[in-house]
Amino acid sequence: MNRRTVRWDWAYVGFTGLLVVGTAVVAAKVVVAVPHVDWWWVAAFLVLSVVADLNPVVDLGFGGEQVEVTVSLALTFSVACIWSPLAAMSIVAAQTVFSDLVTRKDIEKIAFNAFLYVIVIGGTSLVYHLVGDPATPYLGPANLKALMLAAGYYVVSDYLLLSGLFAVLSHRPFGRVFVGFFRDSWLNIAALLPLGMAVTGLFRLNPVTVLFLLPTFFLLYVSLKREQTLRSQTQTILEKLVDVLESKSPETAQHSKRVRAWVEDMCDELGMESSDADMVLQAAVLHDLGKVGLDDGLLRKPGINAEEFHHIMEHPGVSAALLEGLTLFQGGRDIVLHHHERYDGKGYPDHLVGEKIPLGARIIAVADSFDAMVSMRPYRAKSLTVMEALKTLDDERGAQFDPDLAVTFTKLVRARLEAGDMKNFPSSVRVDSTEEVSVAEGVQA
Repeated sequence: MNRRTVRWDWAYVGFTGLLVVGTAVVAAKVVVAVPHVDWWWVAAFLVLSVVADLNPVVDLGFGGEQVEVTVSLALTFSVACIWSPLAAMSIVAAQTVFSDLVTRKDIEKIAFNAFLYVIVIGGTSLVYHLVGDPATPYLGPANLKALMLAAGYYVVSDYLLLSGLFAVLSHRPFGRVFVGFFRDSWLNIAALLPLGMAVTGLFRLNPVTVLFLLPTFFLLYVSLKREQTLRSQTQTILEKLVDVLESKSPETAQHSKRVRAWVEDMCDELGMESSDADMVLQAAVLHDLGKVGLDDGLLRKPGINAEEFHHIMEHPGVSAALLEGLTLFQGGRDIVLHHHERYDGKGYPDHLVGEKIPLGARIIAVADSFDAMVSMRPYRAKSLTVMEALKTLDDERGAQFDPDLAVTFTKLVRARLEAGDMKNFPSSVRVDSTEEVSVAEGVQA
């Protein structure tokens, strides 16, 4: 992490610290009526929450950072509803700091996590106790309204503060980060918040009955962990498929790696959310997987007839078929299937038109075609120069290629040329008709 990033990191931690002070001041001034709770229940909730924190079930990635989702979310929400705001803030602060110290997080992460939960839980507790009425039934109109408003505050405040941090660190638009977090985690939140409401209701009825929910917590943990395991297994399978591609056709594998590098530049330039970008990047590596089943002689043949070309055109479908059983990679499968579609609808296999073609497929189409043009291929005497390839991209804007993506890609290529950075290009590439640039010579130290 560079010094500038660290400075912004601490600035944001300081901002959340100010919010903590404001939340604490408001909580101290507001008088709420809460039933007395014996101290051992505080200890019990702390122990259970720490155990849950030390066993995360879902890791949400954004850039180089990770956000852990644990079943303690249900417990912290119930803490906000059971105890007074100041007491709830103290409990979650102690829980968070202890958990982070055990897992040896950096000091700025410990501070931010503690501040985050104090703000979220303190505000949730204030909303619940100010709107609710402890003298009426738990699911009566007033308390039901309090639960809904408290849950809304919990989710919104948590997302806002986390999105703000990652927007600052990644220099990406706040709105994109917020939407990405919500899309990736809403299902986990939807499962855990109602459980927190159930804990609150049972505790209000008889604290001991909360213990009956421990099996539910365990089963939910196992279920969410299994989903995470499935995601990891999917990633492992995809990596194995890449290994197969490299062993069967090293040339195709190198082409795919260069395409992936250009696609990564495109995703960054477009500000694509991390989960979407990861899927597109994986699809870029695997887009020619179906060529593994083709005869090597056919791929290296200088001239091919119509029947042989038709056979080669089947490789996107073969690639997609190989990825068919990977439920969590169906978006990537569709990208692989359609990377040879044309913007004007004259591509294959389904003749999709314009934005009906998946965005990832449109991105790969530009990068794939460019690399093919500037690389040596058996079916032509020599490769095109970079400038000739860029002119072809411009000529085919709105026909073969998405016009906006062709412009974006051209800017990225020119920027790399100006910087002398040739790592995304084939081993020997001609920039124009008189100049040949070796990658080893062109890459800046």
